[in-house]
Amino acid sequence: MSGLAVATALSRVLGFVRASVWAAAFGLHVVGNALTLANTLPSIVYTLLAGGAISSVFVPQLIRAAANGRQEGDAFAGRLLSVALLVLLPATVIGVLLAPWIARLYTGGAWPPRDTALLAAFLAWCLPQIPLYGIFAVLSQVLLARDRPGPMMWAPVANNVVGIAAAVPFLFLGGIATGPDANAAETVSPGEVLAIAGGATAGVLVQVLVLLPALRAAGVRVRPRRDLRAAGIGRSLRLAGWTVLFVAANQIAYSITAIVANAAGAAAADTADHAAGLAQYTNANMIMLVPHAIIAVSVVTAAFPRMARAAVEHDVDRVARAATEALVRSGRLLLPVACALLITAPLITRLLFPGNPGPDTWFMGLVLATFAPAVVIYSFQFVLVRTLHAWENTRGPAMVQIVIALIQSLLAVLASLLLPAGYVVVGLGAAFSLAYTVGLVCTARLIVRTTGRRPLRGAAGALLRPALAAATAALGAGAVVAVSGVGPATDLWHTALVLVGALGIYVTVFIIAAGHLSKRRRWTTP
Repeated sequence: MSGLAVATALSRVLGFVRASVWAAAFGLHVVGNALTLANTLPSIVYTLLAGGAISSVFVPQLIRAAANGRQEGDAFAGRLLSVALLVLLPATVIGVLLAPWIARLYTGGAWPPRDTALLAAFLAWCLPQIPLYGIFAVLSQVLLARDRPGPMMWAPVANNVVGIAAAVPFLFLGGIATGPDANAAETVSPGEVLAIAGGATAGVLVQVLVLLPALRAAGVRVRPRRDLRAAGIGRSLRLAGWTVLFVAANQIAYSITAIVANAAGAAAADTADHAAGLAQYTNANMIMLVPHAIIAVSVVTAAFPRMARAAVEHDVDRVARAATEALVRSGRLLLPVACALLITAPLITRLLFPGNPGPDTWFMGLVLATFAPAVVIYSFQFVLVRTLHAWENTRGPAMVQIVIALIQSLLAVLASLLLPAGYVVVGLGAAFSLAYTVGLVCTARLIVRTTGRRPLRGAAGALLRPALAAATAALGAGAVVAVSGVGPATDLWHTALVLVGALGIYVTVFIIAAGHLSKRRRWTTP
């Protein structure tokens, strides 16, 4: 578990570095927004077509196949790889051919033609990431089913290193307008498009290659196969159908969010003194996902094979105990992180993106603050959904995700209608948190109907005291930030000192409060 957390933490730290370098090299306006969207769309398409199914459904199936012998397990994995490539390769070709149309769709017609053309050029080089993501997912799940999750957690480190290396030259060579210049897109040459977007795709390729030595060491041989009608794969594909619906709902919500954010960003360029487009939303969301990935994903990645085996053996109690333990272990860390993030978000973004104007990065912090509740909510939702997937229940999570997508999309549209253009992305962050709150309630009820167990209620008693301690600590840290008078125009050193002071008060108060509460009543452990 600790090794997985270290790998995820290092990957996320390097992800921050990459985001910061990209923001400094390409800005948070025209070029930065185009690159952010182009580099995000391949993972959206991959996840929509195959990613959710591969990561959610096939570990139990791989465990079942491996139980019949290593040869059968490798054969099943080979069939899965073949199916993934049969779906993803044609989608990639079609996507590259339709890149200009896709660019217009995702910008909602709000971008000028030259900016849309730059996005289409980036897409042509980024969309080949789609089959690479598919190969990586299949190979990762094979290793996970064999209780070797380490390589899949370390591989993104290499991806981020390549991404940073591809952007660093632009920091020193210049030549690309990073501000809201109306002609910024015209400053990017075809060679620079290749270097920027091609570098991003090269990172995903390296991420795949990193897994190959681990597969050889495990004695695994995964090769595409032709016998796709063999027993097992058909049942898996039927289960995967609901997961595709799950992901489709999620990606439709993201698409609507991206369109709203792009339109608001274009409008805010003329009315606001800060960048307020998709790059702001995406970077804030990325920061929110860091504690989720380091803590919740690491916990569930370690626990999921055990849960899947217990479900295969129809051991309801063991699955429920594993789910409750995952909620408690992740919640005890995520609750204080979420409260600290709520108070210090603008300070964090100001320091993470030092190469950008203060108003831009400070506003990003306001967006990040609206994501703070989702640090816990989104992670708990993830734990419960994976619990259902261990039971091979893919229909229920798909139905819940449709509810989440509808709420998030509706709130996104309302934000675009009711808020000033410069603050629409703040509303989008709040929409994300609210939608997943409803989703968590629905998923918890679904768990009860499916298993008769209440892992969320079981975890509540153990999490009440750290939640109270975190809320108390947040009051102390908030007072420090308020008294300091720090703001968008504050220099970086002063901002860093305030952040250190606020976090110091936060940690001190949290430890004292947690200790006082624990003396009154002993901590419970599921």
